[in-house]
Amino acid sequence: MYSMKKIVLLICLSIAFVSCKKENPIAFSTKSYDYKSTINCEKENCTYVHIEIPFASGKENIVKPINDSVFSFVNNLLYFENDKKTNSYDTLAQRFIRQYDETSRVFPNETVAWEANIKTTHENLSEHTYQMVWDYYIFTGGAHGLQATKVFFFDLSTGKTIPTKDLFLNFHGFKTYAETEFKKQLNIKTTYSEAGFTFKDNAFELPENMYETKNEWILYYNPYEIAPYVLGASVVKLPKEKVQIFLNPIYFKN
Repeated sequence: MYSMKKIVLLICLSIAFVSCKKENPIAFSTKSYDYKSTINCEKENCTYVHIEIPFASGKENIVKPINDSVFSFVNNLLYFENDKKTNSYDTLAQRFIRQYDETSRVFPNETVAWEANIKTTHENLSEHTYQMVWDYYIFTGGAHGLQATKVFFFDLSTGKTIPTKDLFLNFHGFKTYAETEFKKQLNIKTTYSEAGFTFKDNAFELPENMYETKNEWILYYNPYEIAPYVLGASVVKLPKEKVQIFLNPIYFKN
């Protein structure tokens, strides 16, 4: 009888262990922050801030570095010189509005509406990897604003960002494949400099930002990254099945 009870106990413990092992300790939600100035608003053309924030909850030692990284990124986008330190998204947005209001009071005939529009999509790529893709536009006057994309990959076991090279088991092979597609899709038949691209030493480099979608991997070069602003972003799309063989299974298999 004792032996049978022991066996049943071991089975129950094993089931509990497997359940705990598969359970993802981290959950994500999206919080939005919206503020608008009341100064110089004409036909809804007002200075405004819209921020979408992925917020991680769960084990503190994992979610804290994720949430800290996100806040640091947004803070850098909205920071003005001499701003005091804050950990509040509301404060960041309100400062942006106040900065516009003050600038408008000092230069009433020269200030057009400002804009801070920060959007994000985020999702699990596996049990181990979380992807955030930010699209943002910041305008505070001048000829044009800052339109860009930023991508983060987070290790869900540590909360730390994953370096791009670590995403790949065969980084060199992926880079070679990406260059072939870059030339093909952008119709490059000369040197990069002759085609209008500004790669260092005229040698191909992967973009600072790349990300996975349902069917593709997107290589996204922001304006100014490898070409003049007037050419906009340079985008290359790679079929997911072609990229799969290069990926690190530590991060891309459940």
